[in-house]
Amino acid sequence: MTPAPHLLLIDAGNTRVKWAAASPHGQLRVAGDIATGEATSAWASSLAQKHPKHNLIFASVVPKLVPAIRRAFLNRVHVVTGNMPALGLDFDYPNPAEIGADRLTAAVAAHDAGKWPVIVVQCGTATAFTVLDAKGRLCGGAIAPGLHTQMAALLGATAQLPTTKLHLPKNVLAKSTQEAIRAGVMLNFHGGVREIIHRLSAALPGRKKPTVILTGGHAHHLTHSLNLPHTFRPLLVFEGLHIIGHRI
Repeated sequence: MTPAPHLLLIDAGNTRVKWAAASPHGQLRVAGDIATGEATSAWASSLAQKHPKHNLIFASVVPKLVPAIRRAFLNRVHVVTGNMPALGLDFDYPNPAEIGADRLTAAVAAHDAGKWPVIVVQCGTATAFTVLDAKGRLCGGAIAPGLHTQMAALLGATAQLPTTKLHLPKNVLAKSTQEAIRAGVMLNFHGGVREIIHRLSAALPGRKKPTVILTGGHAHHLTHSLNLPHTFRPLLVFEGLHIIGHRI
């Protein structure tokens, strides 16, 4: 029997690049992250030198990072795409190649659990909703601005509004401008996620309610206040990359 490989897993998002290592025994260990703008060719080469025996499973929504990664890891890199057989997914979707690699890998992990239908909510720079129907097919979804993207848009379009730390307000009836921004942005985020989940659930055929999985850097803002049954799996993309790595 061929021994299981050492795997390096990279999730390259619009804001951060995160990576994890996986031993042949299956343990996942988050190893680091950097700002996407700092993910240079030198960084890729250094990472490849630190992991000389690892096969790399690379999910990126930033196309310009791919050439540097390919040069650094050579024949040890596998880039996640919608036509990759190792996804193990069926599609009810016209062009799977256009789906973001992070959404695909999260869908792989959700599919592997076998509890369909399912709605995966990835809370990052964008809030991406990916839906698997009752047959386990990736059948669509929605993409909305992420929490900090909403905040940046609000501040960028106004002259006098101050920045503020985002967390759920204790009082919705805000008594200051900063509290008003906090209330508006956070409640818009929560309400938007709930509404989109409800609409996607209603669009699915059949009576079985979908499982909801939350993941991503801002998902913790929803875990105690979404008021919908859900599971929180912060490493969902890495789980999917790990599964793909063992199928290649």
